[in-house]
Amino acid sequence: MRLYNSMLLLSSMLVLSACTGCEEKKEDTKVVVTHVENTKKSTQSMQNYDLSDTLTIAGAKYTFDITRKPDTTLQKVKVESGDEYYDNNIHLVIKRKSDQSVFFEKTFNKHFFASIVPSDFMRKSLLLGIVFDYDKADDHSRFSFAASVGDPEDDEMLVPIIMTISPSGDINIEKDIINNEVPKDGGVATIDPTEDQG
Repeated sequence: MRLYNSMLLLSSMLVLSACTGCEEKKEDTKVVVTHVENTKKSTQSMQNYDLSDTLTIAGAKYTFDITRKPDTTLQKVKVESGDEYYDNNIHLVIKRKSDQSVFFEKTFNKHFFASIVPSDFMRKSLLLGIVFDYDKADDHSRFSFAASVGDPEDDEMLVPIIMTISPSGDINIEKDIINNEVPKDGGVATIDPTEDQG
């Protein structure tokens, strides 16, 4: 009987010992959890700007104010690099200096220039800027502005536009004749007219 009890005790110890070994092996097993961060960039915006000056057109003095702001209500634009941007609206107001009455006021987006900018290029472009064209400041017969539609990350990928406003308020737009060839990649090499022109 003692032999039986001893064998039973020995068997129980072996089982416990075997189970204890199993637990140790389970404790040695490490679960590695990797966290992959989402590196997708958020939608970007170009910097706001506000430009103003005083002009003499057809013998009368005027002031103008041009304001560029991103517009989150417009369709987002994915540029050549794959980055996503909010497109811009640009507000232009021209006032008579004598009494500050509004002579001309309009908010522009890139679609206003759709007759000049190729549609495939337009899809990947923003309205970059509208500035007064100081190169044509000696022509006091009308208001001359330089506009551009293009890629905010590549200042050589843009379509330069001449926008004139007559003393009666009529708008005329045309591609800048100095840079009238659109390369095969759809861009135009030129100076970015959003930079200060003087």
